[in-house]
Amino acid sequence: MTGSTPVLLPRPRLLDRLGTNESRVVVLSAPSGSGKTSLVRSWVDQQESLQVVWVTLDTDHVGRTNLWQAVVTNAGRLGVLPTADAADLVADLERATDLPALVATALASRPRLVLVLDAYERLRDATAAVDDDVQRLVRAHPDLTVVITTRTTTGLAHPGRTLRGDVELLTATDLAFTEEETAALLATHGAPGTTRHAADLHRATGGFPLAVRAGMISLARASDGVPDWPSLVADDLRGQLTDAATRAFVLATSVPPYFDVELAIELTGSPEAKAVIAELEWNGLGRWIPFAPGRQVFQYVESLRTAMRADVEQLPAGRRARLALQTVGWLHRNGNFEAAFEVAVDARQYDIAGRVYAALVASNPDTITTGRFDRQLASVPRRALTQYPALALGRGLACHRNPALHGAAVEFFRIPAAWTTPRSPDMTPGEILTCHTAKAASLRILGRFDEAGRAAHQALAYFATIPDGEQLHVTDLGATTLRHLAYSLFQDGQIDAARATTMQAITLSTHAESLNHTAVYAVGFNALDGRTAEARAALDHIDPGAWRPGQTETYPNALGRIGRAALLVDDFDLAASISEYDGCAFATASEFWPFVTWTLMHAHLGLGQATTEAHRVEAALARTPAPPGMADSLGSAAVRGTLAILWLAAGNRTKAGPLLRLRTRYPGQLAPAVLLSRLLAGEATEVVAALPDVETLAGHTGRSTAAVLALGAAAALRVDRPDTAIALLDRMVALVGPGGARLHLMYLPGEDLAALRALAADRNNTALIDYLAAPVPHVVTAVAAPPALTAQERTVIAAFARHPTRAATAAALHISENTVKTHLRRIYRKLGVNSRDAVIQKAIELDLLGPPRAP
Repeated sequence: MTGSTPVLLPRPRLLDRLGTNESRVVVLSAPSGSGKTSLVRSWVDQQESLQVVWVTLDTDHVGRTNLWQAVVTNAGRLGVLPTADAADLVADLERATDLPALVATALASRPRLVLVLDAYERLRDATAAVDDDVQRLVRAHPDLTVVITTRTTTGLAHPGRTLRGDVELLTATDLAFTEEETAALLATHGAPGTTRHAADLHRATGGFPLAVRAGMISLARASDGVPDWPSLVADDLRGQLTDAATRAFVLATSVPPYFDVELAIELTGSPEAKAVIAELEWNGLGRWIPFAPGRQVFQYVESLRTAMRADVEQLPAGRRARLALQTVGWLHRNGNFEAAFEVAVDARQYDIAGRVYAALVASNPDTITTGRFDRQLASVPRRALTQYPALALGRGLACHRNPALHGAAVEFFRIPAAWTTPRSPDMTPGEILTCHTAKAASLRILGRFDEAGRAAHQALAYFATIPDGEQLHVTDLGATTLRHLAYSLFQDGQIDAARATTMQAITLSTHAESLNHTAVYAVGFNALDGRTAEARAALDHIDPGAWRPGQTETYPNALGRIGRAALLVDDFDLAASISEYDGCAFATASEFWPFVTWTLMHAHLGLGQATTEAHRVEAALARTPAPPGMADSLGSAAVRGTLAILWLAAGNRTKAGPLLRLRTRYPGQLAPAVLLSRLLAGEATEVVAALPDVETLAGHTGRSTAAVLALGAAAALRVDRPDTAIALLDRMVALVGPGGARLHLMYLPGEDLAALRALAADRNNTALIDYLAAPVPHVVTAVAAPPALTAQERTVIAAFARHPTRAATAAALHISENTVKTHLRRIYRKLGVNSRDAVIQKAIELDLLGPPRAP
């Protein structure tokens, strides 16, 4: 390892504890400025026979997977692993469930290996999980030592482990200079004559290394050799800088989380940057940390950087912008997009931040589905969001992921929804594509589905103009973009365009995980359209091993779950269809709600639960705000059309009526319910006559068209037109395929389905016989509706349901018991029941317990 400088003071008592003990895990737990990293660095520099992987965590809330990815990445940079192997491991870790086992296997052939995890406290919530990983790692790799530096405590240093000797713990007390070490430090590196102050210096500083070194500087400057120790210890860390030039140097270079000599020169304009850095290190104000083979970067102690960043805020705006731009550019060139984004936001350079966020999405399309940058996005003021749509998109998505903040998300999505043209002439194709996608997605989430469809076409038109060479740079971003555009098209009823766009996205998915994310769109779209063969083929393209742990129950797999649920209903495996959503949060709180609900409604219909399910969905639609995705769209119309089917199956045509008259841009989704209503009313001739117009309504899917053809065939057979019926059935099977979608057969009254089966057998039509032979539940009856009840009879039923006896009912209504008995006799006859329980159950099914209608 290169780039080190001589240690200020040899500390054998501590170096021995790092290198000669039997513990496989060493933890240095002490405040910033205690010399933890410097001590480990000096020890590592003396270990010529060891291979060292050094990882410094330079941002807060580092995730568990991100940590181990950094370990293998740095192992590649430092030559411990081949670069290609390290790159493959980074991808494998995204999907792995046993992270330490994977890392141990990769490092198994590397003997006498040391892993240094510096600034371990930055793990925050992931600390406990990584503690367990470290223990498993050292058990799996018998020749590995893990050294951890942290400002906080860690479960690894639990007294039980330290007492057993499993973990060696060095605390602030251990790291503090003794009085003898303080004297030795002054004698070796202090100004002449300062050794006599060793006891006072040690007493005032408690041996805290950073304060001791600052005290040495103060002693050298003190004219009388007797500094004001309390003031020294309490003084701001800025006072430890030697002169104005050094302070200006630290001010500029505190903007990045770390830097090399090249960036230091760029930020400060100082050709002496290397010497200044050496002096800063000598004074304990920072340290060199490994970055790549033969290359290190310098990092200030956190307390100093924090103090100086406060001063950066006082610089002129132009100066701050230049420093941020230079820092972001350097971080971007070195692949640290996350830190680049954080620096840009902290510096309030929102133009830069907007472009970096687009670069983040381009480098990792899944950024938009995680909360990794929510904290930074939340700090961007609203006035800036209106200027930079990429940031507004990110902020809107952050709110949208939290059901409690859906309302707040609206104002953020309105910003990209209004986007028209690139704000800057030098925006990259990826950035412009992100803006187009933000517009289409935002319009969709806002419920403006027709506008979202048009915006999707505009985005696709722009994508087609990107030269092939440029498209290579936006491959996975392109796949992410096209998925969002495809869903916008699908919800606008542009089914074929949505399917074509999804297929294009599949060709751009260069990684297995990205391919999974795209293939599920093909599963969902095809299944919802009734193309079951294509849906099952798309399922075969999904690699179960490419999902991250738990991801199959989350938003990225929503359309995969929806597609499988629809296919299970087609097989009339109704309980399995419902259980497809077990544990899936998106089922109740995402924009996929309409299609989740559509599948659940059909499953419950088949289970004979039409009334209960209709009440559940009706209640959900009545809530404020309405469920997501329920503005006028294909999915919204499908839900309301199926709700009408449920009410008709329950025998409640009154409830179905308003749904059948719904004004929508997608009337094709209501067509099956409209025809079923007329069929149940005995209007078979009218159904057959209406078929040509009904088939051409806007908003049809293959499923809704197939349902119309099936109902039309039943009507044709009722009016003794068997040739028309068989022709309509042949068209239906040709549309969906011999083994295709068939859940719509539940819409047929049992008598009609039996008649169609008999017709197929009489014509010896094998394809129809097989198709109609499915185990279709009989959930719709063709019997006439019960006679209408009077308003007084409905009042009696409602009271009867609330009171245990006829006498109690009579008293509540202020009428005689004989009058109640007379009303009940008529009610029993009309409803076809003969008991109290039966009349109440029938009243619930027919929704007769609400306020009475006028006679």
